[in-house]
Amino acid sequence: MALFGLFGGSKIDRLVKKLTNAWVQTQERQRIMHVLADMGTEDALFGLLKRFSYRTEQSIVDEDEKQIALRLTVAAGQTAIPSIERYVEQFDRVYYPLKALKEIAGIDVAVALILRVLDKAEAYDGRVNEQKNQLVSNLRDFQHPLIQERLLTLCGDENDEVRLKAIDALSTYGEQVALAAIAARLLDEKESPSVRAVLFEQLLADGWSLDPWRDALLEADVIPAYYRMNKRGVLERA
Repeated sequence: MALFGLFGGSKIDRLVKKLTNAWVQTQERQRIMHVLADMGTEDALFGLLKRFSYRTEQSIVDEDEKQIALRLTVAAGQTAIPSIERYVEQFDRVYYPLKALKEIAGIDVAVALILRVLDKAEAYDGRVNEQKNQLVSNLRDFQHPLIQERLLTLCGDENDEVRLKAIDALSTYGEQVALAAIAARLLDEKESPSVRAVLFEQLLADGWSLDPWRDALLEADVIPAYYRMNKRGVLERA
């Protein structure tokens, strides 16, 4: 059994090496994905998931291959869950694996994994936290009370990009949920001009009313001269 496992593992390694080579012909990468799916072991399915870890130069080819990998992963069913969890914990590009997990096990299981990995990612104190950025980017696709709760916290994150992604995702819950968080960012004296600029343009596009915060915003003098609030508190170009 040990000898069989050794050779099986080395075969998977060789297949995955070709699968993750962007210069290999697409037909060969597709063949390899099917071989790995047919093998069906945790390591083989983990290798299949690595197709999501990079992009090819040809966007159509890239999307086609990822759709194949997605279908094969979903077809593996519950067997694929440990491989998906392993992948999401180790790699940054997690959109398709999380989508597969949602289809296989439901949104509650997918959300639990997202938040668990996000907790670990937030413990990383390096200047660039790509795993956290990518996870936050995917939160808008998972409408869930626990995600909404985490987004409200992330709106105050120290990273500009994370704050903007969190507010963008929170906006999918509607005006009543998102506006208070947006107003808080605009009124925070430490908020960066670049974040404020994006938020003002978002408010202009959405047509949401800032009337409950009118006095505070005017007193803080944070609205640029090229905007004005109308009677309903909606931003317009001056």
